Amino acid sequence: MAVEDDHVLISLTGITKEFPGVKALENVSLDVRKGEVLALVGENGAGKSTLIKILSGLYHKDNGEIRVRGKSVEIQDARHAQELGISTIFQEPTLAPHLTAVENVYLGREIYHSYFGGTVKILNEKEMYQETEKLYRNFFSTVEDLKRPVIELGALKNRVIEIAKALSVKASVVIMDEPTAALAEHEREVLFDFIRALKEQGVSVIYVSHHLKELFLLADRFHVMRDGKHIATVSADETDIDQLVSMMVGREISNFIAKETVPIGEESLRVIGLNQPGVLKNINFHIKKGEIVGIAGLAGSGRTETVRAVVGADRISSGAVEVDGKPFRIQSPRDAIRAGIGLLPENRKLHGALIEMSVSNNITLASIKRVLSKKFVLKKKAELDIASDYVQRLGIKTPTVHQKVRFLSGGNQQKVILAKWLFTKPKVLIFDEPTIGIDVGAKVEVYNLMAEFVRGGGGILMVSSDLPELMGLSDRIYVMHKGEFVHEFSRDEATEENIMYYASGGHQ
Repeated sequence: MAVEDDHVLISLTGITKEFPGVKALENVSLDVRKGEVLALVGENGAGKSTLIKILSGLYHKDNGEIRVRGKSVEIQDARHAQELGISTIFQEPTLAPHLTAVENVYLGREIYHSYFGGTVKILNEKEMYQETEKLYRNFFSTVEDLKRPVIELGALKNRVIEIAKALSVKASVVIMDEPTAALAEHEREVLFDFIRALKEQGVSVIYVSHHLKELFLLADRFHVMRDGKHIATVSADETDIDQLVSMMVGREISNFIAKETVPIGEESLRVIGLNQPGVLKNINFHIKKGEIVGIAGLAGSGRTETVRAVVGADRISSGAVEVDGKPFRIQSPRDAIRAGIGLLPENRKLHGALIEMSVSNNITLASIKRVLSKKFVLKKKAELDIASDYVQRLGIKTPTVHQKVRFLSGGNQQKVILAKWLFTKPKVLIFDEPTIGIDVGAKVEVYNLMAEFVRGGGGILMVSSDLPELMGLSDRIYVMHKGEFVHEFSRDEATEENIMYYASGGHQ
């Protein structure tokens, strides 16, 4: 139940929200206390996004009560939420890339000098700069970046500018939705220090993340949701990851990152001497049937560039690819499909799926010829039958195969992309950050589907920034540093310490 006292900034009681055919929230209550980090956790579809959109003024609740500093309110829109002291930093960047930090912070709220009784207004650039500088200095000592377009700044500074923008409207509660999604490991640590500083200033943070380990570095309490309902609110020092996972998914999940023993067969994929000037240097590796091979490395090490080069998405200056011992000239993703290679990219919404198209359209996309008649007319019944089969086999949660992919959760979008590649009957699948942005229950389902693929004789190449995931699933791990493979570990040899040693250039 929500509580009422002087330390409670926001109190929700009995919040309900329905969409056509779906009860997104059912009788949800929570409170946000002054100067705390409240972690909002749950699987995709648990209701987290709906709840924060109600607090942000993007959705209106159907029933229940919202109290801000003890006063009952109806949040009308995003501007009203800001007036109440609630600011939201969404997972997808909202900054205008070609505007400066100052222009972004005051976008739509510009400060003007008024002259001649208000008939003439001139932009007060000095005051806006001074106010932005004051906020920015809470995080960085130098302020040269404030006059540069934010597109020229890194992901961390963009996040900080979004925080400064939130604080500029006198926010007492800042909602952060997956704030570390685009950050490197060392940048995450810097952001965590900033969040701790906000707490010391009495600002409260509602923090949404699928990275449970990082939540334990920050959170004072966890608000657990499942199927649109509030399951429990627990103090961080009274719970652990296993207990949280159990509450989130409604069942025990133990050792959920573990590759089962699968017979290793003949070589499935071999990459020889892959070069891309200034990006990749002499990349050599192989994968056998039944193997999961991992690629580890820090951001910018060339992991994604490697897999894109293998499937012909990026040009190379030299190199060769063999599938089942047969050489293939791969100059485009279409060539890779013909060779039996499929790529599930890191950015599934931009590169993995056509999210404005249906589930059925996406599943047959990479092998569209198989559902076309001799006159190149789509055989709709065949497409629907194929899509329905994969929806059932992969456990894709969708009301219908006609549903647009953008309305599915991250885990189900990933399953649709996997179904697309399975329909091509591939020999090798490449997963680039296979579980980024999806909840723990969906992760387990993706791991099971990967295991099923290698049990059937397929080979998998996997890029992952999650080292426990990489070590738990991989038979072998190649480590990248500055565009080249610098070491190979067997499953038994790999530890986080020795992977990071090579990934950070400790061998040089």
